[in-house]
Amino acid sequence: MRQWIAAAGMIAISMSGCNMQNALTENQQPQRVKLTMQEVIPPMAPATPEAVAEQNKFLEQNVSRFKSRKLASAYYVQQAKRTFNERKPDSAMVYFNRAWLMDRSNNEIYWGYGLVYGHKAQYDKALYILYRALDKDKENTRLLTDVATTHLARYYQQSNPNDLHQSKKLLERALKLNSDNAADTFYKLAVNSYYLLEFGQAWDYLHQSIRQDRGKEDKTFIAALLQHERDPQGVYTRQEVQ
Repeated sequence: MRQWIAAAGMIAISMSGCNMQNALTENQQPQRVKLTMQEVIPPMAPATPEAVAEQNKFLEQNVSRFKSRKLASAYYVQQAKRTFNERKPDSAMVYFNRAWLMDRSNNEIYWGYGLVYGHKAQYDKALYILYRALDKDKENTRLLTDVATTHLARYYQQSNPNDLHQSKKLLERALKLNSDNAADTFYKLAVNSYYLLEFGQAWDYLHQSIRQDRGKEDKTFIAALLQHERDPQGVYTRQEVQ
């Protein structure tokens, strides 16, 4: 999962100062939806005897084809990754469903479900299943960053500061585990600091991100930061990003 599409696309970040300030001051506390695995994993509970028979037939055919359920699951995960990267989340979900039927111990399935739900802006479901993946892989920095990104996305959607603070904790944990190849983590921490009105810290994280990956030089984000505080390192000015 580390090598396929990152969760950055989950966040539709609006960098206007007005939107940011409203999100921090409205102090909304949205009701958290209580979920079950049956609600998150579509094929978990077939509703009819016919559906059960169809699943059993699928399992038999794939064991015969791939020689083992684990190999079949790995194949369908790869197909899910490919279609997700092609911006086909519904097709990816179908493949993840097949992978889950073959081997529900495959942790990449739960990670994949989380990214698909995040892509669909169904953040409660995304976080529910991503935390299941994280429980089994607690030191995976890419996964930590993806969970944090989903919290950022839900924060932007629902304005609950708890999401913002949880995102920061997860990103900081990822950074402690690996700061050498962490451009995306630094960038997300910059965004997090921006929403916390910690603009100096946001600049520091952003510069660290850009030093590791020049592609993180997001002019929209830089312009938004410059509206609140000049670049302490003097690299960027308002004239430069206009």
